[in-house]
Amino acid sequence: MPGFNTIPGSSSGGGQPNMSFVGSIHMTTYNRSWAQAGTSGNYGIYSANQEAGYAYFVGSSVTTGVPLNRMSNVNHSFTRIDIIAPTNDMITLYKVKVKSTTSFANPFSLFSSFHYGTQSSASFVLPSAALPLVNVMIVGGGGGGGRHGGGGGAGGSIVKLTALTAVGTTSIQIGGGTPYQSNSNGGTSYFGSLYALGGGYGGNHGEAGGSNGNGGGGGGHSGSPNGGTGTVQTAATGLGFAATPELFGGFNGAAASGQSGGGGAGAGGSASANASTHNRHGGPGHTSDIGGSSVLYSVGGGGGHHGQSPGGHGGTNWPGTYAHGGHGGSGDSGGYSSGTTNAPGSNGATGIVHVRYYIA
Repeated sequence: MPGFNTIPGSSSGGGQPNMSFVGSIHMTTYNRSWAQAGTSGNYGIYSANQEAGYAYFVGSSVTTGVPLNRMSNVNHSFTRIDIIAPTNDMITLYKVKVKSTTSFANPFSLFSSFHYGTQSSASFVLPSAALPLVNVMIVGGGGGGGRHGGGGGAGGSIVKLTALTAVGTTSIQIGGGTPYQSNSNGGTSYFGSLYALGGGYGGNHGEAGGSNGNGGGGGGHSGSPNGGTGTVQTAATGLGFAATPELFGGFNGAAASGQSGGGGAGAGGSASANASTHNRHGGPGHTSDIGGSSVLYSVGGGGGHHGQSPGGHGGTNWPGTYAHGGHGGSGDSGGYSSGTTNAPGSNGATGIVHVRYYIA
């Protein structure tokens, strides 16, 4: 391919036909800077001992970091490579030539599909015969409702990952839902190092709602406290860098309005902005069929109204099945959707993790 091996400083050598050898260095210390320049393209950088490490392709005002022992695309030119790897290893760089391809639809339809789901902390063990790619949905715990006209808690955020690389055993931790009037956010759920934040709590009497994956509603009866702020997760905060990550969440809870508490946000949207007596509903949830049938997750709880029945409704079809927020109270003893004056409020629901894996 004319012009392919024009990288400055290239050396001749063997290797696979599609991999052009550039050069090798010796790691006399664990942190070495290699004055190797190059143009944008696909590069493979490998440890001779197959040790773990990291390489940074440093250009003008831009740097791309890649793990050792795999091919990566560097979409900018660079003037040096900074490497962290075990002392006395040898690191080799190749420029890689690849053919163009296209994706094809419904790849997992070629395999038999199996489901694993848990609401308890556990370890997921991928069967040895399974494809080393799984689809995962991580749901944080719901925040509890507030007391005495308080807003509803929020449903937990949802992180979905398609074709996530998984081998062996992966640790799972489940975020708990928090109790009514506890002023504590729903717990974070984990699949390995990836996670989904829980929902914010509903504010108590005259207090703001909790801020977390989705915001809780502001507490009524006194003033107009704000709803909590939702957090938009990113690759650096739970979503990861691979496996087509998606976030359902990051929405704000509604502010209170006089004696009416605001509703909590859900994974599908913010709570109603109008926290009037008849419109203090929680935000909608998200529907998924990863468990085998369509189920609603992470609906926000409705806000309570001081001394009045019923409280606000949750989002569509509250409480949903998993990770909904708790409704706010209407008096010292609470109160919630379809309840009576001073009836108990409600707790946030426990999170869940779903895994779908495939065997030929």
